[in-house]
Amino acid sequence: MNQAAVKRHYFLRSLILIGFTLLLAQLVATDRLNHYLAPRLHVFSYVTLAILILLTLVSLRQAYLGVNAYECDCEDAHKLPRTWWRSALVYGMFALPLVMGFLMPDQILGSDVAEKRGITLLSNDVRKLAEVMGSGNTAAKNETAVPPAVSEPQLKAQLPANKEADQAPSSVGDTPVNAPKLTDDQIRQKFSNTGFGDFYTDLAVALYKQPVIQLNDKVFLDGLTTMELYAKDFAGKEIETFGFVYRQPDFTSQQFVVARFSVTCCTADASVFGVLVEDEQASKWAKDSWVKVRGKLEARSVDGYDMLVLRANKVEQAKAPKDPYVYYNYDLPESNG
Repeated sequence: MNQAAVKRHYFLRSLILIGFTLLLAQLVATDRLNHYLAPRLHVFSYVTLAILILLTLVSLRQAYLGVNAYECDCEDAHKLPRTWWRSALVYGMFALPLVMGFLMPDQILGSDVAEKRGITLLSNDVRKLAEVMGSGNTAAKNETAVPPAVSEPQLKAQLPANKEADQAPSSVGDTPVNAPKLTDDQIRQKFSNTGFGDFYTDLAVALYKQPVIQLNDKVFLDGLTTMELYAKDFAGKEIETFGFVYRQPDFTSQQFVVARFSVTCCTADASVFGVLVEDEQASKWAKDSWVKVRGKLEARSVDGYDMLVLRANKVEQAKAPKDPYVYYNYDLPESNG
């Protein structure tokens, strides 16, 4: 193969490398990398970007200077494609995902994926897991404990059977309106000696002290887990949270789930978590729309377990966040109380 043909091949390779470099650099610069990869793995993307830049420079040098001989002793096993259709096939395999990456818009996960994977609600299923992990609470801060997802048949069993049951007042763990304010020691005593670990005890105390529990991105997963563990104690507490609207066919017109996706490594392993919301105007909120919900937690007894339902008193439309996913971080929120 003559030098001109060799240079053309290296020029095409350089263009492909430049494309992947620009695509990854664009994702990093615009903070859209979170749509594909968990933040704790971003460092590997930065290393990959540096390697791509280096490979691009080497390929451009070869395209400009050409090569006199193959540098590997592989008996032409890695020779350049010698026909146009082989070239189109080889380079097309790299060009196709590159074009798709630039032309196709980012799509965050939503209800369609949630319906297939199941959703974890405030249903005390996590209590079983926490009791097993309680003896190793020191290591719990370094592990990601993901409660089991609730499939559609299981969720049907957990929802109120009829409107009367739906509207029945909670008899488990309700907080009286005029109850005296507890001291810090009294609050801690409520959550001590449960075997769930020091972290969940500390987080339960921090959340309970808030006049309105802020279940924001930072504590969404850890907060849900904590309220599952101490369902009776958190019944009657007022919370405010934020997420996308998820519904299943068996939901009533007054029910939806305010949900978030949790990503451990990448979106391929995403799980769905949320709170069942009851509101008289729930039907006005479209599926996958983002809402901010404020209301009071009510306890329901289902098959011997306590399930927390958020009785909304305020639902308002919200803008989707820049990073739509939430993560376990085992940090305590700042106390507002």
